[in-house]
Amino acid sequence: TPPAVLATLASAFGGDLVGETGYEIAAARCCSDAEKAEARRRGSSLLYGELLPDGVSKALSPGRLGGSIQSTGSGRVLELGMGSGKVAMQVFLQCPTVAHVLGVELVPSRYAIAAEALRRLAAQQQEAYREVPAPESVGEAVCLEEASTGRRLELRCADFFALGLDLAERSDIIFFAVHIPCKLFPELCRTLAKAKEGCRLFSYHSLDSIWWSDELCPFRQCAENVQETDTFATSWSPQGYRFYVYVCDRTQKVPEIQAGLRNETFSEWQAMWDEASASYFFHNQETEESQWEVPRKAGCWTAEWSPEYSAYFYWHEPT
Repeated sequence: TPPAVLATLASAFGGDLVGETGYEIAAARCCSDAEKAEARRRGSSLLYGELLPDGVSKALSPGRLGGSIQSTGSGRVLELGMGSGKVAMQVFLQCPTVAHVLGVELVPSRYAIAAEALRRLAAQQQEAYREVPAPESVGEAVCLEEASTGRRLELRCADFFALGLDLAERSDIIFFAVHIPCKLFPELCRTLAKAKEGCRLFSYHSLDSIWWSDELCPFRQCAENVQETDTFATSWSPQGYRFYVYVCDRTQKVPEIQAGLRNETFSEWQAMWDEASASYFFHNQETEESQWEVPRKAGCWTAEWSPEYSAYFYWHEPT
């Protein structure tokens, strides 16, 4: 990561907030009781982590995301679930060929960290940047403009399913390094199916395990990302965590990622060993709840008991 970019991030966010590691970083601790209650109502989790600056720099390399913004002065980057806004700001500072970066975050307390950092940067470097009115749209927003070029960094507090996903068709890069409830996968896939040709996607999930849609998947995995060893530094795993990088390529004669019920290998449940009882319990990574009983629902599949046959059958909710 360029030293000048790191220095500007530290100036905007505070040096102790850039490069935080562990599970109790600032944007993980900031959530209010009301936000936690709302997350439970939605069936989602507020468990939080973020890419470290070097992880972002690796993601932006030409063989990964950078290949879609190398020769353009009008590139657009969309980050869905921006958290504290560090990734969105780093992309803005580090990629002069990107004309517009839009970060969208649902949780108000995390958005507040990002908005404060943007305003602090505008106040500290008034000759280089200025805060300007954000375009009218859903939710609260702040916008920073580079004085010499007109390039913009826009941060918005909104549900990206109501705001951000309709912008996928115009974006050159989409960051989607966030875990969402699996019930939203079909809607996500239907929207990503409309992505701009050549768009590159950075995803928390492997698309071949979550493509729960009849729409053809236009993405193929970037060659440099195929090996399982292609990992990216994060707050919870500084040595590297596996993310997936794709390019939208509709010239494929046979789609690399196939839709189909049997491809739905995603499960929100994780079996975890309990030493005290010498047995497994099951932890739900979406709700952060645990139970001893074997789950009857995983992904879009539900196990139903048939008294007639004295056996379980499996019911696929979408179909």
